[in-house]
Amino acid sequence: MHETVQALLVLDDHANGASVPATSLRLKGWALGKPGYFLTDLRVRREGVIFPGFYGIPRPDLAQHFKAREAWLPGGFEVEVTLHEGVNRLDFEGCEITGQWMLLATVSINGTPIAPAPRPAPPAIDAHVFTRGLRLVLQQAAGQDIASAADAVAGLLPLPHVTRYPALPFHGHLHHPPMLQRTEFGRVIVEGWLFHETEKIRRIAATVDLQAWQVLEQTGSFPYVAGLYPQFSHAAACRFHGAIDVPAQLPQPLSVRLYAELADGRWHLCHVERTHLYGDEQAKAPFAPFSISTFVRSVRALRSACQQRGFTVPVNRWFLRGLREVWREYRARSPRRLIPEPTLVSSAAPASPPGPLPGRVQLVTHNLNQEGAPLFLLEYAAWLSRQGVKLSLVSAADGPLRSRFEALGVAVRIVDLGALSKAPSATALRSALDALAGQVDFSGTDLVVANTLSTYWGVLLADRAGRPSLFYIHESTTPDCFYFGYMAPATLPVVKSAFATATHVSFLTEATRRYYRPLLSRANHSLNAGWIELGRLDHFRSGNPRSELRARLGLSAGTRLVVNIGSVCNRKGQHIFARAVDLLWRRQPELAAQCEFLMVGGRDTAYDRAVTALLADLNRPNLRIVAETAEPCVYYGAADLFVCSSYEESFPRVVLEAMAFSLPIVSTDVHGIPEMARPEQEAVLVPAGDSSALAVAMTRVLLDGSLAKRLGTAARARVVANYDAGRLLPQHAGLAAAASRRAV
Repeated sequence: MHETVQALLVLDDHANGASVPATSLRLKGWALGKPGYFLTDLRVRREGVIFPGFYGIPRPDLAQHFKAREAWLPGGFEVEVTLHEGVNRLDFEGCEITGQWMLLATVSINGTPIAPAPRPAPPAIDAHVFTRGLRLVLQQAAGQDIASAADAVAGLLPLPHVTRYPALPFHGHLHHPPMLQRTEFGRVIVEGWLFHETEKIRRIAATVDLQAWQVLEQTGSFPYVAGLYPQFSHAAACRFHGAIDVPAQLPQPLSVRLYAELADGRWHLCHVERTHLYGDEQAKAPFAPFSISTFVRSVRALRSACQQRGFTVPVNRWFLRGLREVWREYRARSPRRLIPEPTLVSSAAPASPPGPLPGRVQLVTHNLNQEGAPLFLLEYAAWLSRQGVKLSLVSAADGPLRSRFEALGVAVRIVDLGALSKAPSATALRSALDALAGQVDFSGTDLVVANTLSTYWGVLLADRAGRPSLFYIHESTTPDCFYFGYMAPATLPVVKSAFATATHVSFLTEATRRYYRPLLSRANHSLNAGWIELGRLDHFRSGNPRSELRARLGLSAGTRLVVNIGSVCNRKGQHIFARAVDLLWRRQPELAAQCEFLMVGGRDTAYDRAVTALLADLNRPNLRIVAETAEPCVYYGAADLFVCSSYEESFPRVVLEAMAFSLPIVSTDVHGIPEMARPEQEAVLVPAGDSSALAVAMTRVLLDGSLAKRLGTAARARVVANYDAGRLLPQHAGLAAAASRRAV
C-alpha cells in the first residue's frame, strides 16, 4: 500500500522493481481519498509523458472494508502505460475535486528488450468535431494569427479519446460528448446506446467527477444497432440520453464515465471517454472579421494542426456538409469590420426628467413570470403610473405578474411569436414581423419600452410605426449565443439591427455592454444601474421580526439558514450549489449539520426535475428546493447567509435584496455582480461553476462571524448609497422622457 496525507493507493500486481517486457502494460488497483479529500480521476506520468487511466470502477469490497454508507465505492482504476527499455519511473497522480493533481505513489518497473511492434493507425476525427474546432479557430483568430489558433485548438483534442470500451457481455457506443464539446451553464449532453446480451439494464448513469451519478433516460432506439445485433433482443431499445453536471474546476480533458445497473443491483463501469469541454464564455467570443480568405486559411491550418498532432481528417460528404454549416454561421455572425470600444455616453439620465414624461408608454416583455426582468418592468410601470403616464403592455407569454400589472390599470395583451422563432431566413423574419405589426399597433404611443433582448421585435415594430423606443438589455451574452438553437443564424442580422434602430439602448452594467460592442455603431447607449425598493423592504423588516420569520419556517434557534433565491434554472447554477453543499458536508460535517440549505424558486421544468434527482443522489436531508414564492422576503429575513451560484447575471435583483437585508453574500464573480457587491468588501466572490471554491467560501463565512457581520453591514450601506429606487427611478424616467423626444 502507498499512503500520503491525502490518499491511499494499492496496485493489484507489478510491485515496485518488477521486470516486464518493454511494451504496453495495463496496471490495475484502487485509490481512495482520505477524509476531507475526494478523488475524481487518476493518471500515470512517466518522465513527462502522461498516460490517462480510468478511475471509478465499482468496488463492493472497498465499501465493506471502509464501512461506507454506499454499497460500493468507485475506487478501482486501470491505466495502460508504454514502457521503454530500462528503468521506468511511474508517478501515479490523482485529481482531487478542487481540480488539483497530486502525487499518490511512485513505482519503478524495469522494461526488458522486445522486438519492435508496428505502430497503430492514427485515429480519425469525426466531421462534427472538426467543424466545432473550426468555429473555435475562427473565434480565436480575432485575437491571434490563424496558425497559432489552429495549433491551440488541435491541442485540445484528447489522445486517447476512449480509455475503456464496454466489456462483454455489454455492447455500446457513446455518441455525445465527442472529443470537443460546448457545455451550457455547466451541463453537457450525454447520448449513445448500451445493452447487455442477456439481462435488462435497470438504470444507466453518467458522471465526470464521481461525486454524483446522474441517471439518463432509456428511451428510443437506433435502428442500425438492432441491425448489427439481430441475435440480441435488448439491442432493439438501447438508446440513452440526458445531461450531466460539469464543475468548472476540473482540469481538461474530462473523463465521462458511463455506468449500468443490472437487475441484481450490481453496477458496472461500461464506458470511459475523454473530452475537452468549453463553456459559455468561449461560445460568446466574436468571430474574426468576415473574409473568405480567413475562412479558407482556417480550414487548412486546422487540418494541418490535427494531422501533426496524430489524427487523420477524412474528407467526405459529412466533412463538406459541416464546412458549409460553419461557413453559413461565420458569414451571418462575423463582423464586417472591427468596431472600436464604444465611448461611454451618459452614466445615467438627470435626477429629474428634463421636460415632461411621455403621456402614453407601450411596454414590451418576454413573459410575466416572477423573475428579475419582469419585476424590473413592473416597478418601472408602477412609478410611471403614479406620475400619470398611461400604460399598455404586450407580452410573449402569460404569467402570475399579469394581475399585478392590471391592478395598475395597465392593459395587457399576449401575442404569439412562433412565426418569428421559426423563420428560416432574414427575409422570412421580416415577413413575420410584418404580420405581427398587423396585430400590434404602436402608432398611438409616445414611447415603446422593450425590456430584455427577447423583445428586439418591439424595437423593430416601433421603428416601423415611426415611434421612439427605449431598449433595456438585461442579458450578459451575445445575440448569437442567446438565440443559439432557437433561431436560424441567417435571421440574426435582423435581430442585431434593433441596436442601431432603437432610439436609446440602456445597459445595467459595463460588463453587459461589453458583449454588444460590435453592434453599437452610434452613440445611442448608456449605463443605468438597476434599483431596489428599499422602503418596501424596510417596511417588511420592521413588521416581521427575524425570530417570527424563523419560527414561520420551522427553524430552531441553533440552525443556520443558507438561502439560494431565484428561479431554478440552469443559468442560476443550482446544481453547482447543491454539489458545493455536499462538499461542505464531506469536509465540515459538524458545520453542515447545523445548517438548512434552501433553494427558493422551484418550478416544474426539466431542470427542476434534474436538480431534484441530483438531491436524491446526494442524499443530504437539509438540502432542498422550495417552490417559487411571491414572498421571498420571508427567506431573506430569516437567513444567515445568501448564496448566488449563477453563471450569467447582469444586475441580479436577488443580490440587491440580500444586500438590503444586510446579509453576508457568497456569489459567483460574473458580469455585473462585482460591480454591485465588490469582492471582499460586500461579498466573497468565486469563479462560476467551481463547486469546490463555493463550498470553501460558504465555510469561511459560516465559521467567521466577524467577517459575516462586516460583509452584511457594508452591503447594506452600499445598496442605500447607490441603488435605492427613490433616487434611480426618476433617472430612468428621465431617460424615457428624453427618448420620447428623441433627445438622448
